[in-house]
Amino acid sequence: MRTLPASWYHDPQVYEGERTALFGREWLVIGRASQLEVSGDYLAVDVCGWSLLAVVDHDGELRAFHNVCRHRAGPLVDTGTGRCRTLVCRYHGWSYELDGRLKRARDFGDTHIPFDELGLLPVSVAVWRGLVFVNLDPHAAPLLDALGPFAVECAPFAMETLRFSHQVVHEVGANWKTYADNYMEGYHIPLVHPRLNKEIDARQYRVEVGDRYCSHTAPARDGSLTCGKWLWRFPNLAINLYPDGMNIERFLPLGPRRTGIVYDYFFRELSSTAQAENDEVVRLSLEVLDEDRAICEAVQRNLESGVYDHGRLSPRHEQGVGYFQSLVREAVDG
Repeated sequence: MRTLPASWYHDPQVYEGERTALFGREWLVIGRASQLEVSGDYLAVDVCGWSLLAVVDHDGELRAFHNVCRHRAGPLVDTGTGRCRTLVCRYHGWSYELDGRLKRARDFGDTHIPFDELGLLPVSVAVWRGLVFVNLDPHAAPLLDALGPFAVECAPFAMETLRFSHQVVHEVGANWKTYADNYMEGYHIPLVHPRLNKEIDARQYRVEVGDRYCSHTAPARDGSLTCGKWLWRFPNLAINLYPDGMNIERFLPLGPRRTGIVYDYFFRELSSTAQAENDEVVRLSLEVLDEDRAICEAVQRNLESGVYDHGRLSPRHEQGVGYFQSLVREAVDG
């Protein structure tokens, strides 16, 4: 199977097509339900150029909107988390109820304002197993229907019993697909990840392709901390599950040549006695990330060099890469 053309990894027009036709239609994780527990709690994020806001209204219902005032596109809240009673534009002071209705147009005098037509623009939002998802497509299928067999794969793992530890955010100087391609195979492990290669038997690394997701497994060597399952769901979510913890990983496109990597770490125990083992899990995952960053940035430079157009995928090792690229091609070309 041939790979995507190299131009798809740096062409601004391809990136814009992915932004609207792909990320604008998929369910995407933006945070944790524990960040949105009481009335007024909000979470504001940037996703592929969209500024989004999730908030708990006065009736306790979780809602999501574009973080864009209907007056002159000012932001309602800064990126991050907080709590408020109303949403007030930071540019000119228009205010909105937590359910998105326009409440007040500051200093407009007697000018008629069609309040019913100028509420915040809504976004679909849902919670699954403690994770908050949004979807910009008003015709999107319900979240659980969209997750389908991926949710079944996660069912044996007691994700809700794990306690959030901390978040780590990194940036990779490469297209988001360059990073995703790398995630989708274990072919590179013996050459790129020497310590991980000692922890698992990379010769038996397997990627099983499902319906818009892939499952990764590899036998752990004695004493390894890396036994478990690694699950990826299109387009940019990975749930790396271990016996005593998990890492929620997201690949966030920041442009044609930049990708943000967000790790949320969860553990069964956060006590001082468990800290050493937890720290070792984090240390290994960040070591792997640094190694992936170096190789992905080198690959990105070569993709842009003009000497490479298409490659060939290994039928034994790169089924996941082929499936991922086929979904991207279908979304953009379709």
